[in-house]
Order: sequence, then structure tokens, then C-alpha cells
Amino acid sequence: MKKMKKLFAVLLTLAMVLGMSMTTFAADPKVQIKLSGLDDASTVEILQIIEPNTSTTSGWAFKNGAGAKYAEAYGVEDTDANEQAIIWGLIQYQNTSVKLPTGVTALPADATKIATALQKVESLTGFVNTDTKTATEVSVAGVYAIKATGDNYTYKTMSAYVGFGNVADANYPTLTGTEVTAKKSPATVVKTTKDDDNAVAIGDIVTYEIETYVPVIDPTKTESRTFTVTDKITGADYYLSGTGSIKKVTVADEDKTTDFDIVPNGNTFTVNFDSLVASLSNDNAGKKIVITYTAKVTAVTVENTAIGHSTDKSMSGNKVNLYTGSIELTKVDANKPSKGLAGATFNVFKDGDTTTPLKFTKDSDGAYKYDPKNGSADIVTADGGKLVVKGLDKGSYHFKETVAPEGYSINTDGLTVNLTYDGDKATANFESKGASNVVKDSTLSALPATGGIGTTIFTIAGCLIMIAAAGLFFASRKKSDNK
Repeated sequence: MKKMKKLFAVLLTLAMVLGMSMTTFAADPKVQIKLSGLDDASTVEILQIIEPNTSTTSGWAFKNGAGAKYAEAYGVEDTDANEQAIIWGLIQYQNTSVKLPTGVTALPADATKIATALQKVESLTGFVNTDTKTATEVSVAGVYAIKATGDNYTYKTMSAYVGFGNVADANYPTLTGTEVTAKKSPATVVKTTKDDDNAVAIGDIVTYEIETYVPVIDPTKTESRTFTVTDKITGADYYLSGTGSIKKVTVADEDKTTDFDIVPNGNTFTVNFDSLVASLSNDNAGKKIVITYTAKVTAVTVENTAIGHSTDKSMSGNKVNLYTGSIELTKVDANKPSKGLAGATFNVFKDGDTTTPLKFTKDSDGAYKYDPKNGSADIVTADGGKLVVKGLDKGSYHFKETVAPEGYSINTDGLTVNLTYDGDKATANFESKGASNVVKDSTLSALPATGGIGTTIFTIAGCLIMIAAAGLFFASRKKSDNK
């Protein structure tokens, strides 16, 4: 019997403990606000801005000073009545079928007002770091402001609503969790070229692509809301019309070239996207912009950069360089390789074409620059037998000798050079030079004599005949005089 009493006492104690625990759990429920799209953020912070309040007409009230920020965004005085009118407007914005109680007014909400208010809320004190960048736990119903910062993105201030669940649910007013997806824009401008290996030739038409996103701009900045993208190129000319040209601007995959035209000014252009950030609600924030255009290579190296600039910050860009190759050839005496031979003329053919020589113009440094439009096919070795051609793409090039230096014969074999580079992409003006790039010419062979006395005998005989003829002439004349 005593054992039964002790067992009963233990069970009673356990029941009391469980009862106390259940009360604690009910008083302090916890639910998750799941977060997505914030992995790249440096900081993620949360602050409750609306909480339940059974003494108000709406059942909700602002907290942590958020009411004043909302009143400022709505352009009204911060009073209890106006704060309730703002909350009723938010309720109707969420659910248009909600009817206002008798004697209650609402200040209509819209996306711009909400975005502006949330941006102003960012300045409040009391924000705390979230548990993780993927979720945070809360134990009170209401609206929470979530803000994020980072170097790689601009983030729109978010809000999360934690409610009491379905009224028909037997567990009402148990809290229900929610999920928030970050609305963000990469704070960078990325430029690429369709020429994947970055190796080109002078005269090539290359395609560039600039990719960026409409940034989030502070809604409190009601004036001078700007967003531009600037491109700068050297070593090439913009090629925006003509055969093979491209000029296109898309926003969220929609062609907007007529709205945002590319108009070069020398070696640069700026596209103005101010209209996309004019709305204080940042409606276009996060939309992808792609600028595609073509350019014609004019120099041995092409440098190209693109950057962006908005009201809030500059958007860093990257540099895209394209490179051309060069070949150095040396013409030497076959019997004396150390002796370079100037004055040898060559034509250059590419990739097995033996009928159409490439054209070049002589540069100020003495090298021949590939010039398919205005150049000449003939290139000539300089002092020391050196010959440099530049501005070439990768490939096989055959040097055919057309005129040998004086005293030498043409090397009919010529020279074939494969122009390549090390690595996956050209990182400098890649070149081919060295001992293998040598063309040897032989000196002219001596011609044999024809043999015999040649023409000398005929010259002597001719002279004797002329003397004899002259003698006979004078003798006959003397006889005539004697008669």
C-alpha cells in the first residue's frame, strides 16, 4: 500500500511538471521565418514592427518606433489614429474584401508607400542578427522587417507576416511560419565576348555582351534617381550597322533597343536606364539587362570595360581584352646562317589558301600590321633579315618568297608557321619566333663558259677584211691618177 502511495505521488509530480511545461510551450510558441536568396549577404537582421494589441480597433499596433516611419512615408502626422488608419490600409491592401468597422478609416496602401516605409524602417535601432541566413525563429505574431547588406548585391528591405493560422483550425490562435525570398540585384556589371579564346585578327568583327541588373535604390531618395551603364573600348571601332552587325538591348528578356539606344561618342557610349528606377517602389529591381553589340578590331590589342552607376553606388565592372598574334621570320644565307639577308620579298597565305595573300601595312616600328582593307601583299625583310608580321589570329601561315635578295635564289619551299598560344586563353600578344622561323637562301650558282675562241676570231677577221678593202681602194685610186 505504501508503495502504491509513493508511485501515485511520483505520477502526480510528473503530471504537474508536464502541465507546467505545456503551459510554458503554449505561452512561448516558436515558428520559423524561412529565408531564401540571402546566402551572399554579409549581414541579415530582423526587427518586429507590428505586434498584436487587443486594445486597438485593428487588433494590431506598431512597435519599436515603426509607426513614425510609416507616417513619414505616408506624409501624415504620427498619431495613434493615423497609425491605426495605416494598419487598416495595409489589411485592405492584403485583402480587399475586408470591411472596415463602424467609425474606422483607412489610409490606402500601395507598393510605393510600403517600400518607402520599409526603407525608412531600416534606420531604426533594435535590429538583431537572424539565427542563420536561411531561417530565424520568432514567438510573437506580427510583421517583421528584414534587412540585408552585402558587397555583391543591393537588397530590397523585406517584410514577413507571422499570423495565427486558419480561424477554423482547432489550434487557433497557434502561430504559423512563413517564408521570405530576397529581392536583390547584383551590384556588378559583367562583360563577356563571344570570342571565347580572346584571340582575334585585325579586321575581325567581334560580339560583346554586357549583363547587369536593375539596382534597388533607396525609396527615400525621391530625386535624381539614376542608373546608367557605360562602355569604353580601345583598339576597336564600334560596328553597329552593316553586314554582321548587332545592336540590341533587352530588359527581362524583352527587346527594348528602341527605348534604350546605343549611341557611341568616340570610343565610349552610355545607356541611360533612369526610367527603370524612377518608381520609388523599385518595381523593376532585379530585372536583368543585356546589352549586345559588335565592334571591328583595329589594333593588335583590344581593351574593353563596362561599369554601371546608380544613385546609391557605383557598380564595378570587369575588363575584357582581346589579343592578336605576331610572327617573326629571319632570312639568312644558307652557307652562312649568321648572315641575315635584307631585301627578300614574301607573300603570306593563311590556312592552306594559296591564291589570296594577306595584306599588310608597314608600321612605324618596321613591323607589318595586318590590314585586309588597305594593305599590300608584298612584305620585305629589313636589315639583319628580320621580318615581323602582327595583328593575326591563331592558325597556319605560309610565307612564300617571291623575290630573293640580290645575288641569291628564291627558296621555293618557303616557310609554314603555326601560330598558337599557351593556356586556355590568350593573355598577351602571342607570338611565334625563334630558330625554327628561318628561311635560307642559296647564293647564285656560277654559269659555265660556252667553250672555243668565241667571237674573237670573227672580230680579228673582220678587222683584216676591212684593212684589205681599204688597201685595195687606195691602190685602185692611185692607178687612176697615173693615167
